[in-house]
Amino acid sequence: MWCDSAAEMLVFAASEGLNPITFRGVNFRGDLAIWTAVVFLVVLAILWKYAWKPLSAALDRREQGLADQLAQAQAANEQARRLLEEYQQKLAAAEAQVQEIIEAGRKEAERVGRELIADAKAETAREREQALKRIDAAADAALQELADRSAALAIELAGKILQSELSPEKHARLLETTLAAWQPKRSSSTHHT
Repeated sequence: MWCDSAAEMLVFAASEGLNPITFRGVNFRGDLAIWTAVVFLVVLAILWKYAWKPLSAALDRREQGLADQLAQAQAANEQARRLLEEYQQKLAAAEAQVQEIIEAGRKEAERVGRELIADAKAETAREREQALKRIDAAADAALQELADRSAALAIELAGKILQSELSPEKHARLLETTLAAWQPKRSSSTHHT
């Protein structure tokens, strides 16, 4: 007898006893086939409950752990990128601030330099003005002394001329003595000024 399905084969084996069965030209023992099928199903159920489910759960946990680690790594990467951008912005701001400080220092140094130069020029002008005033005062004093001595010499010379009638020799001698008398006075007066 020919069977169309495995269920019919099991029913046939049960009804015929567990004698050898011929199925599509193959002889096999019916009881061995049934027990093999039962053992296979039992092993499959045991493996499903105790092996496949724990293995599947472990693989799922492993997959979830890897996904969590990947998400953490991506979050850390994003945070590192944000921190890098923030530090770069701070560095650029600090660099700009340093440039501003340098520029302000340069301008202040230029201003102080201009003030020092202006002060030095003003002091030089004051000292020059004072020196010119002292020179003018000394020149006026020298001219006044020269005028006073010239007047005294002229008066003395006129007095001597009036006292005696002078010959050319006496006149020359009178000039020499008067000039000789006036010369030491002039030398001593120039040393005092």
